Amino acid sequence: MKRILKITLAAVIAICLIAVAGVYVLSERRLARTYDVATTDFTVKTTLSPEEAERRARTLMCGGCHRDAGNVLVDEPGVGRIVAPNLTRFVPMYSDAELVRLIRHGVKKDGTGVFIMPASNFANIADDDMAAMIAWLRSLKQLPDAVEGTTQWGPIGRIGLALDKIPFEADLVPVSMTPATARPADIGEYAFRTDCSHCHNLDTEKQSEVFVAPALRPLAQSYSPADFKTLLRTGKGVGRRDLGVMTEVSQWDFNHFTDVEIDQIQAYLARQP
Repeated sequence: MKRILKITLAAVIAICLIAVAGVYVLSERRLARTYDVATTDFTVKTTLSPEEAERRARTLMCGGCHRDAGNVLVDEPGVGRIVAPNLTRFVPMYSDAELVRLIRHGVKKDGTGVFIMPASNFANIADDDMAAMIAWLRSLKQLPDAVEGTTQWGPIGRIGLALDKIPFEADLVPVSMTPATARPADIGEYAFRTDCSHCHNLDTEKQSEVFVAPALRPLAQSYSPADFKTLLRTGKGVGRRDLGVMTEVSQWDFNHFTDVEIDQIQAYLARQP
């Protein structure tokens, strides 16, 4: 009987080890998957002042995730620790064309894909805003990393990768696309497509990997213009409520929208279909 128990225990341990090894191999294979998206020539030429280039770039959500020199986006036991890299150190490693492919298609220099960074939204960035963003990024003084280490996956995260349940942005962006040449005069819909729709739907709640975001149309209709400006400038809801990710992104990025742009965004969001 003892021998049978030992054999059974050894078999169970062997199966577990094989399963763990299998999950690890499959997750590494998913992380190493490459995308056949060619770089295209892109000329970074902007007539904007450095201050306006920075303002436009910041409205496109760079700081909310990356901060000044890197940031921990997710740190969940079992799932993993997801780090947004230090752009001041990262950007010089890329050519302009490689940066455009990364931002618009979610494909890194080595051909592998990004996750969390909303390339499916950034695919809508107009050429003049893209030029302004890259010009601003290249102007940044290199800073030491604000956080130690890089992205590390836990067992639950590894299982998600192995089962192909972790979304990669490169899977969501068409390989062939033609962005607008210039940022529109009325940025309402443009801001929704490049920024807001990563987390929000217009008329229904949107479930992400970490939170549920409210529908934007009823929210925009219920806010006064003054309260809506407070929301985008401070990230605070009515009654000065802290809104988590929205609060962080607003304080880092959305507070760079002008009053006119905020009015245009609210008008678009509140418009009846």
